[in-house]
Amino acid sequence: MFSINTNTSAMAALQTLNATAAQLSQTQSAISTGKKISSAADNPAVFAISNQMNADLAGLTAVSDNLSFGQSTVGVASQAASQISSQLATLKQTVTQAQQNGINPTTMQAQIDAILTNIDQFASSASFNGVNLLDGASGNLNVVQDVSGNTIGVTNQNATTTGLGLANLAVNAAAVRLTFDNTFAVANADTVALSDGTDTWTFEFSDGTAALATTPTTTNKVFAVMVDPTTQSNMQMVGALIDELHKQGFGATLNSNGTLDVAGNSITNAATTTTFASGGATQAAVTGTQAAITVVDAAVTAMNNKVAALGQASQQITGMQNFNSALKDSLTSGLGALTDADMAAESAKLQSLQTKQQLAIQSLSIANQQPQSLLSLFR
Repeated sequence: MFSINTNTSAMAALQTLNATAAQLSQTQSAISTGKKISSAADNPAVFAISNQMNADLAGLTAVSDNLSFGQSTVGVASQAASQISSQLATLKQTVTQAQQNGINPTTMQAQIDAILTNIDQFASSASFNGVNLLDGASGNLNVVQDVSGNTIGVTNQNATTTGLGLANLAVNAAAVRLTFDNTFAVANADTVALSDGTDTWTFEFSDGTAALATTPTTTNKVFAVMVDPTTQSNMQMVGALIDELHKQGFGATLNSNGTLDVAGNSITNAATTTTFASGGATQAAVTGTQAAITVVDAAVTAMNNKVAALGQASQQITGMQNFNSALKDSLTSGLGALTDADMAAESAKLQSLQTKQQLAIQSLSIANQQPQSLLSLFR
């Protein structure tokens, strides 16, 4: 059927041209943006997934920044801790020399005080962006390690002279010596209460079956010494006491004759008390070389533990940085596979569509000329 009102050939050619134009527009958009999925209209499901992945990538970027900040903070603390360890080595040498006859104790005390001042300065200066892990006052550091908000906790190590049990260290430092006889036996709730006359540090033995009997106060800090009398010997439980003393910055040395020397934090024998149900421990004062060196040795041990803790935190943060970087790369690669356009394929497609568009235009032009041929029927 021939009609001048309805040109089916032109309609078909126009539909083809419109479809080609739409495809060409989509291809040009992919080439200009570099993405095959740039809006929800392109593919709603994939677009939603890509938005979530973009959000995760933004979160990982923030996590990476947090980890870098944490690593820098720990790095500054580690550098200062190394300096403090060096000062402790010098302090050990100075304290030992101070015990020799013929050396002016006043001069040696001045050297000791200078070293203690350096230690406090190193600890107070180990700050990065307002965070200090060595001053004992700035609190702990929590580093965000993933997009779920989980954190890596880095404990403040308190490497000041107070935290190391070196406060007011003197050439003739005082210590408390505990001597144990053959009736000595550790029992639950036995205590060793060390005091400088004002503040008290109470160490209470506990097998974990009941709450501690000693109540903490503002001037009396209470620490549990966890033991198991059914499996540990008395001296093994004394070893647990020594470990806890070291954690709290006290010097504690078990001598070859079985006596225990405890020093640090300016404790005095007169203010210190021990309570053992067996009554098998006696207490006496110690001064001079043994007391001072005991304090410094304990500080060295405590500082080694603090340095190790910082090193462990640094390793953990580094591990999370590496994992975060790898995860970020994987997400970026996955997002690209979902949304990025294959530019080589799009280029070939563009050439094809441009040719189809030209052919569709030509076909529409031919179809539009067909009604004119009907005029020859009326001549």
